[in-house]
Amino acid sequence: MPQSNDRSVTPYDELVLVDDRGDYAVLTINRPEKRNAISVDAMKRLREALAEVADKKVVVLTGTGSSFCAGVDLTAENVGRMEEFTQSSGTQVLHPWTQVQADIRAHRAVFIAAVNGYALGGGSTLINTCELAIAAESAQIAMPEQGFGSWPMQAGPASIKRIAPKHAAELIFTARRADAQTAFRMALVNKVVPDAELLNEAIALAEHIAAFNAFSLDISKRAYHRVQSMTWDEAQDYSSLIITSIRAQAPEAAQGVTKFLAGERGPGQGR
Repeated sequence: MPQSNDRSVTPYDELVLVDDRGDYAVLTINRPEKRNAISVDAMKRLREALAEVADKKVVVLTGTGSSFCAGVDLTAENVGRMEEFTQSSGTQVLHPWTQVQADIRAHRAVFIAAVNGYALGGGSTLINTCELAIAAESAQIAMPEQGFGSWPMQAGPASIKRIAPKHAAELIFTARRADAQTAFRMALVNKVVPDAELLNEAIALAEHIAAFNAFSLDISKRAYHRVQSMTWDEAQDYSSLIITSIRAQAPEAAQGVTKFLAGERGPGQGR
């Protein structure tokens, strides 16, 4: 196992905690002494954790303490290590934090961000990468890069793709923090709950989604991301192919309508 070069008190193995709960898991970024800012080692550990939960239907992503994720660690030591990593990996390799987002999008699980406290820069990117998000009342979401005279390399594109243009512009150009209710108004998050209820709400949502068919969830996640870049007609045609694929590869899922008509109700269906 790699040894942490972070000047932190958190051992490498504990930089991201994995709580396996059967069909779903909870991943916790655990670098509270740095407000869960992401170092090179934390990125590596997060990618390992994502691989460890490769078979899950749902993953809840949250942070330890008062922060969800304060973005990428900007200390000179960590920035230097990131540059070394990128250069040594060649020009065809994504920036390591961009690669983490790609890993999440390619993962079979539906991701739920449980946003506690600060989600800054790369932390806000994580929220937009996750399919769903619940925020604690204490949540503060921002892209501070303009204050550094820079462009939010991942958070900017992520917000532009996920939320309304004017809302994305407000975050990008002002560098101001959006509180939880503002984030809800901007559709950055699905729901706002009291801090003490955050993890329970996220887990309840994970349990609800995990009750659905694994193949259906997997193919629906892929469709959700692919359809966003399609025209209306392309999306409708693609959706028809998905239904055909479900019938061919997951007959137990395709039987859902037959069971419904026979009076048997599945997860999420009324009586």
